[in-house]
Amino acid sequence: MSASRVVSHVRRAHVDLQAAGGVDPARLERSLGLRVRRTGPGRYRVWGGKEEHWVDLYTRRMPRCDCGDHIWREKVCKHILAVMLREGDERVIAAVGGLVSRLRAEASERGDRRRPRRAGPGAPTRASTHVPTRASSGAPTDSRASRV
Repeated sequence: MSASRVVSHVRRAHVDLQAAGGVDPARLERSLGLRVRRTGPGRYRVWGGKEEHWVDLYTRRMPRCDCGDHIWREKVCKHILAVMLREGDERVIAAVGGLVSRLRAEASERGDRRRPRRAGPGAPTRASTHVPTRASSGAPTDSRASRV
């Protein structure tokens, strides 16, 4: 059989986000700091919060997570969102774009001019100013050394 005739079927989870209440922006924001590892078909280990959790994406209508938020509220929790983002779910990626737009709008309304935590390529940098210290000016740094 030639390579062009081989068709790979990747089983994607169908998660009915509307039935589960949609993507909650607060949960989505908290999901961005979580780490995800795939452990098997449709099974994931999620950590980075208070506790480690297990997510099963391949259920009939709604994925499962062992966290209290998902069990008691029957909503898509931050762990499920982290898994869906890892798997490249277009709906969750679009929701991240919406979250970023909303956060930028809020920052501009506040007049927030804080510098980013990490400067990326092409980011403006502050010119470094050198303030001479005793060590750089040639003066001894330890008062005991000047007595010797």
